[in-house]
Amino acid sequence: MRYWLILLSVLVFLIIVYTLFYLWARRRQRKFDEQYLANKERHEVFVLAKKRVRERGPSGVSKYVPLPTYQVTGRVSVGQTMRGVNVNRVTTVTFRTTKEEYDKIEVNRKYKMDIMGNYIGSVVTEVSSKRLKNAQQRRQREETSAPNTPRRWFGRKR
Repeated sequence: MRYWLILLSVLVFLIIVYTLFYLWARRRQRKFDEQYLANKERHEVFVLAKKRVRERGPSGVSKYVPLPTYQVTGRVSVGQTMRGVNVNRVTTVTFRTTKEEYDKIEVNRKYKMDIMGNYIGSVVTEVSSKRLKNAQQRRQREETSAPNTPRRWFGRKR
């Protein structure tokens, strides 16, 4: 009987600790989401590189255990108004993101992204260039055109 009483009390204690940890994590996630929504901006980013890195955190348990982070290096044009003059400059920034967004991104492509600081919240859409669109249209036209016929040189049959 005593064995079951100890086992039951340990189980209740673990359930309480897990519930408190879950509520604490939800509260922190809610604060992060509010901050993200307040400060997010939509930018066009040309992705130069992406990599998965195992980093150690600044403090706590993460200081001793390297956790995987997903990093995307991209070129962003930033607009700034100074004394009535609008100045645009291009900067290269390394962003962090989640695994789901990391999997959506391909190198050497341009995307519209919701960004807060150095964090990619979501990849909205890929921005395709006119050159790429024209090449795809040309390929489709060639594929749907008439079957290969022998070409004539200088108007004569071969």
